[in-house]
Amino acid sequence: MIAFGRVAAVAAFGICLTIAAGRAATAHRTAVRAAPAAALDSNTFMTVDAAAKKVTIQLDAAYNSQNGGMNFNGGSKGDQTITVPLGWSVHIAFQNKDAIPHSAIILADHMPLPLQPDNPAIARAYTKDVTAGIPTDGTDTMDFTAQPAGNYLIVCGVPGHGPSGMYIKFVVSADAKAPQYAK
Repeated sequence: MIAFGRVAAVAAFGICLTIAAGRAATAHRTAVRAAPAAALDSNTFMTVDAAAKKVTIQLDAAYNSQNGGMNFNGGSKGDQTITVPLGWSVHIAFQNKDAIPHSAIILADHMPLPLQPDNPAIARAYTKDVTAGIPTDGTDTMDFTAQPAGNYLIVCGVPGHGPSGMYIKFVVSADAKAPQYAK
């Protein structure tokens, strides 16, 4: 009877350790997800040639774990804004850092977002394979003129990704003197 009691105690202790380890791992994953995003350094994602009126933007899909990896440069659900003066040349260098395909397309800032966007609001403002997405470590570029003035969104075109929060704001401004990237 005592031997059985010791076995039961050891088994119960093992179960408690397993539960505690599981809770600690869950708490760690939650803490990692809940960590605040680092301050945005626009120089990381944007270079400006004022004389040529050209802006180059690095757009990384799944830059970090924000919104479960459904983000551009760590921004999601419209929490980052890129502003470009009207008429400037825009070059966007897109890279997918995620294990699943992503793409980018500029749409008018209207909600709800389409499940499967296919028509850019600005000519040539989309990556290849908008619906299928670009595979892991894949790249593409977008080159277009910032016009007309208005409020837009850079959205992942893979079905369901935009409505899941994978979008940031893109503004073409008649009043802006220089491009800005803000959180």
